[in-house]
Amino acid sequence: MQDRYPGYIAAHALLSLRSGRAKRPAAMSTPPSDMKHLLVLLALLVGGNAVAASPTVLNVIGDTGDCELAGTAQVAAAMRRQPDFRDVVLVEVGDLAYPVATRERLLACHEPHFSTFPKRLAVPGNHDWADSNAAGFFSIFPRPVPRVEDLGGPWKLVLLDSNLRGDAGEAQLRWLDGVLAESRDACLIAAWHHPRWSSGRHGNLMAVDPLWQRVVGHVSLTLHGHDHHFEALPRFDAGGNPNAAGTASFVVGTGGARPYLPGLGRHPGQAIYGRHGYLRLTLDGDAYRWRFVGVDDREYAAGEGRCRRTGGRPYAPPAPPQALSAS
Repeated sequence: MQDRYPGYIAAHALLSLRSGRAKRPAAMSTPPSDMKHLLVLLALLVGGNAVAASPTVLNVIGDTGDCELAGTAQVAAAMRRQPDFRDVVLVEVGDLAYPVATRERLLACHEPHFSTFPKRLAVPGNHDWADSNAAGFFSIFPRPVPRVEDLGGPWKLVLLDSNLRGDAGEAQLRWLDGVLAESRDACLIAAWHHPRWSSGRHGNLMAVDPLWQRVVGHVSLTLHGHDHHFEALPRFDAGGNPNAAGTASFVVGTGGARPYLPGLGRHPGQAIYGRHGYLRLTLDGDAYRWRFVGVDDREYAAGEGRCRRTGGRPYAPPAPPQALSAS
């Protein structure tokens, strides 16, 4: 045991000195200054073994709060059965109540299931914005979107609103340009509701291409809902082609709303249809591990990967699309 755990030796020696149980020689042969240095070294060894960073765990869900179905309660109960659920960060990727996420509907269909989770982050979806100015959503989650949340270690979560258009949408893109240009040595995850790539009913969504063109290759993962299935997509490039230099994505619209059947287009990766559940994402140093867990606590898909730290290549905002000239 002592060979495997050098901190154990240091701790035992230090405690012995403090308690007076250690045998003391008749004459101190070690100069006082050297003894002071030894005690500092022992304290560092003890501290280094005691404060090793623990992984950060995210539970990711989207498309919840349907009072007409049992799925929302089942997903929440499955996550609460995890022994560490009070330490896990719950990330909701939009559409928190149906058909319109008013405050009344959220309090009736969403909060009874998820308000007990101590650590919650969320981005709004189209059903949240169906309430005027997403007032219901922001009454529950009042902090602004977009913003960046520190997840611990090198990991940060960039929360975005894929419903924004016009001046608000342009302002969000300029804000995102600044975040990506200034980020150094971080592992970024971006979360917004509508996926750019999906094998589900809604399929690939061109409306969020401006977001995708910015994050691809600069963030490690993106998280989405909207399509009511689970899908783990490999790293894609700007055009949606598998590429090791691209960005991986997850669609997790499995939080309780009615599941969808597969769409017309299919992408490589792992996809699960017709099942409620949640994505459990463990961030450990530069590595991440993920599992899709059903409401029966079974694991239906799993994988792992590594982050690509920011700053490795300069960020440049994508050029605006060229206007078509009259012929």
